[in-house]
Order: sequence, then structure tokens, then C-alpha cells
Amino acid sequence: IVFLILSFFLFSCQNEYTSFHQEKEIETQIQKEQSEFSLESIEYLSGLTLRKTPDLKLLDDITTKIDSAQKRVYVEVYIFTEKRIKKSLLNAKKRGVEVKVIFEKNLYLAWNLKNKTFQELQKSGIEVKYSNSKNYSLNHSKMMIIDDSVMISTGNYSYSSFKYNREFFLFLENQKLLQTFLEIFEADFAGVKKNIYHNNLVLSPFSSRTKMEYLLNNAKESIKIYAHNFSDTNMWNILKSQKTKWVSVEMIFPDLKKVASNENEIQDFKENNISIKILDKPEIHAKVIFVDNRYLYIGSVNFSPSSIDKNREIWLLIKNPEIVMQIKELKAYFAK
Repeated sequence: IVFLILSFFLFSCQNEYTSFHQEKEIETQIQKEQSEFSLESIEYLSGLTLRKTPDLKLLDDITTKIDSAQKRVYVEVYIFTEKRIKKSLLNAKKRGVEVKVIFEKNLYLAWNLKNKTFQELQKSGIEVKYSNSKNYSLNHSKMMIIDDSVMISTGNYSYSSFKYNREFFLFLENQKLLQTFLEIFEADFAGVKKNIYHNNLVLSPFSSRTKMEYLLNNAKESIKIYAHNFSDTNMWNILKSQKTKWVSVEMIFPDLKKVASNENEIQDFKENNISIKILDKPEIHAKVIFVDNRYLYIGSVNFSPSSIDKNREIWLLIKNPEIVMQIKELKAYFAK
């Protein structure tokens, strides 16, 4: 008994020692990356396509991609209720495609929403797991890897995302970034906390705040934001400061009847002469920062301390002129 107790004690100490040094290693790596990041380090991304919703044709295209998969379909998503995507995953498994899925277990105000899908996928033999809650407060990512293509989005895999919401979906055919996203998925599927870096990658909780605040602080002419939720004090202070420097700041929010938590923030923005537009349709669920008509953040993170500093979130930082032009063409949705 003494031997067992001593062994357990030594094992626990070793785990704590290993965990401590892993955290220190991640911290050191992040500090080095932060010191090296600049606007000049952002790369043009080959093989990038942007799609927006509402658009049910996009849902057709996604299911077609899954139906054509030959090697793998990996899914990491917060909410998954879309029946056609689920059916395509089940069929892919039957064809012998490797299918793996990561869910968040603790959905906000909807803890049982994912249970049916989880059970159906599991029953079919698909490898499905809940995200490791020890690593992140929530896994709020929206990522799918289909063979050698990557899709990240602002929207969940629900019918509403395609039918009613303003969402953005990025499709990436880029071998270098494919390996980066595979590494993210494999670490999250194994439950390993790991910082993975690319100049264009914005990964919570590791690099989101640094890159986001850097981009906002370095805006020279304009900042345009799609915000489903906004409650981060640091971001608010940066926007207010930039407004005093004659940087144009415009923001789009969903109707307060749908996201009432934004009410105080919206009032503060208006009092500081920041241009606000509130839309009922399409419902704003997108998370986008558009700076100087040149740089774009698009991804899963809400503008809150939890999303930025505690959750697993995935964004891309983009400067592709052809993608930027598509966002500029949506200027009618902005306040000015």
C-alpha cells in the first residue's frame, strides 16, 4: 500500500512538473513570435476563396465536397445540427473515408443540442470526441478539413448559418497551411494544448489578442467591424483612441432583440461618435475586422475576453486584394 501511495505521489509530481515546463515552453514561444510579428510578415495566401451567406448554394457545395472526399474529413465545430452535412459525413464513413469530429460539450444555454448528432456519428463508427475542457474554456472553432482542402468560418454548421445569417466561409487550397491546420486538429483531437504558429494564423488563446490589437493600433485610415458580440475593454479603448486620431471606425451589429448583451456597448460607441449600423436581416453572426481596406481578420472569435484569451478559436489574417475587394463591395452594409 505504501509503495502504491508513493508511486501515485511520484506520478502526480512528474505530471505537474511536465505540465509546468510545457506551459513555460509555450509562453516563451509566444513571446518570441509576438516580438517578430508585423504587418510586413503577413503573407499573400494562394488558393484562397471567400464565400458569404445567406446562400443555400454554399450548403450544396459543402456537401458535394464531402461526398467527393477520398481520404479524410475532419470537423472541429461548436454547434453542429445541419442534417445534410451530417448525412454526408455518415456516407463518407461508409465509403471508407477517415472521418473525425471534435465537439464542444458545454454549449451556452443549449447543453443537450449536440447530443443527438454526437450519438449518431459515434454509432456509425465515426471517431467523435468532446474537446478537452482542461485546455480551453470552450472550443468555439469552426473548421473542416476535406482531403487537402481547409474550410474555416464565422458560422456554425447549422441550417440558420446558410439560410438566415451573415457569415463568411474561407476555403483554402494551400499545402503549407494544410499542414498547419492538420497539426491544430490533431493536437485538439488528442487533447494536447499546443501553440501552432503561422504569420497569417490567429489562434486563441495564444496569438489572438496580440495580433488583433496590433492590427487595430496600426490602422491609419479606417476600421470596419462585423460583431456578433462585443465586450472586450481593451479593444474598445483602442477603437476610441483611434477615433480621436481621425481613423474612421464603423461597426455592424445584430438586432438587439437577438443579442441584447450588446446594448451598453452600442450606446457607448454612439456617444463616442463611432458609426453603428444594426441589422435585423441578414442576422449578423460574422466576426470580421477590416483595416485600411487592406487587411482582414475572419474567423470564429467573438470580441470578448473569454473568446480572445480562454477559448479555442481559429482566425485567418488576409491581405489578398481579390478577397479584400469582395468585402469592399459590401460597403452598403456599413454605417456610412
